[in-house]
Amino acid sequence: MNNREQRAEDRIQNTEVRSQKFPLKKCGSYYRLLSYCLLFPAYCLLFLTGCGSTPATLSDMHVKAIDIHQSGEKAFKRGDYKTSLKLYSDALRINRSIENIDGIAINLMNLATVHRKLGERDNALQCIDEILNSSSLSFTQHRLSEASYLKAILYLDNGQMDTSLEWSDKALSFCQQTKCGTEGRIYNLKAKISLLKQELDNALQCGAKGLDFNKNFEDNQEIANSIRLMAEAKTAKKEYLDARKLYEEAMQIDKASGLTNKIAFDLVGIGQVFLHEGKKEEALRYFKRALSISESSGNAKGIADVKNIIEKVRK
Repeated sequence: MNNREQRAEDRIQNTEVRSQKFPLKKCGSYYRLLSYCLLFPAYCLLFLTGCGSTPATLSDMHVKAIDIHQSGEKAFKRGDYKTSLKLYSDALRINRSIENIDGIAINLMNLATVHRKLGERDNALQCIDEILNSSSLSFTQHRLSEASYLKAILYLDNGQMDTSLEWSDKALSFCQQTKCGTEGRIYNLKAKISLLKQELDNALQCGAKGLDFNKNFEDNQEIANSIRLMAEAKTAKKEYLDARKLYEEAMQIDKASGLTNKIAFDLVGIGQVFLHEGKKEEALRYFKRALSISESSGNAKGIADVKNIIEKVRK
């Protein structure tokens, strides 16, 4: 595998979106990446053309599981969570029938993610615990890390910051054992927890560690997340010039990635820095830019949030 292929593989492994993976045996990482072809055609094209051997034929059951899983992903992306829940459940059932261990883990985590979106926290935890507490199936350290990470998020949703931090550390431990490449994302979560606990120096340290890992794996979205978290910590520490520079740096990355919601968030962050400095007019200028972006992208929640901020500033 050349360097370009390795970097592409690392980025795929670092994504939060998960797809099917099947236990095929030829061509090393090619088969390990086949699972991502439905969601990441550009990466898969790279490996399909660079592998140097003919792919093995998947069984009908594997293909059926892939098709159903793909439909579940499409439903999830359009916000049809009830449909995605059914489809992921169907894909899970098929994977259980052929004991595709990795497919079972992936669909359990997808189900947990949907339950979280629906506000069904107990159901989400039940799916995650099936992975973490299994006595009959041996899930990989990578999947155990991902499950622990998602469990940390669920506890954070519930305001249980200390428990969330414990599961973040478990996720990091599993990840380090297998070099899963998602340490940066985990450190970002730890930075967020530290921010909520007002442990600002620790938030900066975790954000910096996350930034280093994310740069190493060239994960631009998580790089921007690391920088934003550090900007929030700098704002809380009243280091306003540094905070603005960090938000601007994150915004440039988000613009290059075309992430409209994140761009609006960066602009709001800069506006909040100016507001802390008592510069209301400068703050309003950035808030209005964020509003324009939210309106152009049709982000209803973003529009409402920014309008609320502007209204409060003008009072």
